[in-house]
Amino acid sequence: MKRIFIVLAAAAIAVSLCACGENNNAGSESKADSSADSTISAESKETEGGSLAAALERVKKEVTLPRDTSDFNAKRILRTFGIEEDKMEEFAGLYCNDGVTQDQIIYIKAKSNDDVSFIQEKLGNHLQNIYNVIKNYTPEQAAMIEKAAVDVNGKYVSLVISEKADDIKAIFRDAM
Repeated sequence: MKRIFIVLAAAAIAVSLCACGENNNAGSESKADSSADSTISAESKETEGGSLAAALERVKKEVTLPRDTSDFNAKRILRTFGIEEDKMEEFAGLYCNDGVTQDQIIYIKAKSNDDVSFIQEKLGNHLQNIYNVIKNYTPEQAAMIEKAAVDVNGKYVSLVISEKADDIKAIFRDAM
């Protein structure tokens, strides 16, 4: 009974956090508008070694991820991390949306070196915030979050929260 209560409490907290991050005018937009409005498309931008979207697709094929995941779009990145589109040259990522599992992958190529610092700070704040919420409810998820870190490589900033973070990072390094 305690476990059920803990899972329900964690789900309620996750839902409330998502609701708190919503824009005042977000309610008037349809789901189709929000996904179509992402003008920075990971698929449309290419880097020297490949695209972030292609690397994410490879991760999806090679790593077993939680079933209930969705790809990040620009609006979701703004709501989740507070990072505006004009700071990103390219991005790719996914998040688990079951309300309990905290798996997240986000890779962002910043437009400038100043943007790198800004993005690194925002991802670090997000990591700390979700740890603070989860640590008392789901210890196994908290342990996974504790192992996560924001990584910077040139203009690329990433955060991988997953039990398979090492495998995911290796695929991205190889793909890029």
